[in-house]
Amino acid sequence: MNKLRVTALLLAVILAVGGIVLKISGYDAQTDFEPTLPLDTRLSSEQAQKDLKYVYDTVRAKHPVFLIDDGAEKRFGDVYIKLRRELMDKDSVTVNELWEKSAELVCTLDDAHTIVTVSGTEYVNGGNEISKAYNDGTLVSIDGISADSMKEHFKKVFPCEPQVSFYADYMFGEALEYGSWLTLLGADVSDGIDVVFGGNKETKHFDMTDEPPERKQLELCSYKIDKENSLGVFTLNRCEMSQEYTDRLLEFFAAVRDNNIGNIAVDLRSNGGGTTEVINEFLRYINISDYKLFGGTDIRNGGNLISYHDEITPNKPVDNAFDGKVYVLTSQYTFSSAMDFATVIQDNGIGKVIGEIPGNMPTAYGDKLGFQLPESKLVLSVSYKKFYRVDINKSEEPLIPDCTVNADEALEKLVEYIK
Repeated sequence: MNKLRVTALLLAVILAVGGIVLKISGYDAQTDFEPTLPLDTRLSSEQAQKDLKYVYDTVRAKHPVFLIDDGAEKRFGDVYIKLRRELMDKDSVTVNELWEKSAELVCTLDDAHTIVTVSGTEYVNGGNEISKAYNDGTLVSIDGISADSMKEHFKKVFPCEPQVSFYADYMFGEALEYGSWLTLLGADVSDGIDVVFGGNKETKHFDMTDEPPERKQLELCSYKIDKENSLGVFTLNRCEMSQEYTDRLLEFFAAVRDNNIGNIAVDLRSNGGGTTEVINEFLRYINISDYKLFGGTDIRNGGNLISYHDEITPNKPVDNAFDGKVYVLTSQYTFSSAMDFATVIQDNGIGKVIGEIPGNMPTAYGDKLGFQLPESKLVLSVSYKKFYRVDINKSEEPLIPDCTVNADEALEKLVEYIK
């Protein structure tokens, strides 16, 4: 393995690129992929084996785990051989069956960003009612399959990091609105689905639609000033570097200064990630001289692993930078770059985290490349970097809040904390 050193200039470029929000689709919606073949389409055994080999070869060629973990090659290869033999024993398989096996293969990596999914899907018309019932604990079954059984199936084909496996529980609720995922989990969506709710076993029929579910688009960012408690709360719902974000930050810290506020909090409870560049911009308003964004990063480049470690980012604080107390609010949904944001604040000793353990690990694989399987047109996303936690002594741990409370109680707990 050839290891190269990355210069500070390259580091700056890498951090500006940032991460990608992990969605149930598994890939950037702007990527131009062909539609996946209908899931009931039958492929010959040879076609299915070709696609599975494509997954195997592509992941081996791009994912850094094979240059880091000596045992990864054998583990991944053993599962691949088993799955390929299963395909060899069949005359044909459906695209759905191939998806199942491909997903099982990539899930052996324990990487929440490497995933096999579809391009194009039907949706459940009114599916948010099903997701809500799951979250409320009142979902009994879908198409005769118990919700518990379906969730266990989902956790075998949806990748997550084992230390924070609860993230798959959360994403299962999202998957219930997608016809493709329901099909993978055993439902027959061809004429809609029958869903059983609650203790009275009420059954309701849902049809499928090509229209994606209407979701209330959360505003990018906002803020509130609580003069009584000397608290300013900046809510960031996506790690998106934009003029709106920089303008709102400027307004927020001006209001903090004008009102002599002594405590600020960044609310990341609804933030699924984006780019780490938002962290650098935020920290310009904090009176610190430098910080670490990561403890290091490994980048797969062909057969080489480009590595850098212990890189310190000099801060360029604005005039009259904030010198009070800093907090971050988190939930299980806080993911990817949003999780990095909270980790940077905690591990650099800048402030404290209040809420729930976020949905992925600070030391984890990420930043994805997208590919399409040649026969089925399933979509494969593969991580090509590994990020290391700032505090290397906690590299095997999730981000544990300084004060752990339910996410919906985090702001209330913060007010109690600062009084």
